[in-house]
Amino acid sequence: MTLTIKGKTMRNRLLLISTLPLLLAGCGFLSRPFVPVRYYSIDPPALQRRTDAVPGGLVIAVRTLATAPRYRDRILYRRGELAAGYHENDRWIEPPAELVTAVLRRAIEATGAARIVADDRLVRRPDFVLDGRLARFDEVQGRDAWTAECEIELLLKQAEDTVILLAERFAARREARAKSTAAFAEAMNAAVTDATAKAADALAKALADRKPSK
Repeated sequence: MTLTIKGKTMRNRLLLISTLPLLLAGCGFLSRPFVPVRYYSIDPPALQRRTDAVPGGLVIAVRTLATAPRYRDRILYRRGELAAGYHENDRWIEPPAELVTAVLRRAIEATGAARIVADDRLVRRPDFVLDGRLARFDEVQGRDAWTAECEIELLLKQAEDTVILLAERFAARREARAKSTAAFAEAMNAAVTDATAKAADALAKALADRKPSK
């Protein structure tokens, strides 16, 4: 009887010792402050449609930009030439490619170069198709400042044949006012505005002498 009691006591002690680290780890986890996930968007002010543009009946279908898998909802940062990572609690409200595509469509509309600028899934027989890729959408953390870098590659072609009117890259950089994700998002908003404005102007020039193929 005495040996059995001692055996149980010994097993209880061993059980307590084995579970103690788990209990301490749990207490440490519960003591950590809760940090909510913060979401950021790219949504520059609406552009005024140019009044000096020559009215036309063109219909342009804009496809959602393709992009590398690293550009998802998590915000990517780069340090130096090779180091990169993601912010733990900061996210884009939508994938960057969709955010930039929406801004690009509005920028093209503002040039007045076409009657309709729409998602390619909504247009059956467009005159021109704009395809492209979001090549860079980075937070570059330098020693002195953080910078927002945006670069897009675009290809504009006539819908019913293989005639290419435009094949070009458009890039923009904006320095953030502070070393914070909120300041970076503000800088990226400006960089996207710059890059898409350049692209829209180039597209409008490429379409200036073109007529609808229908």
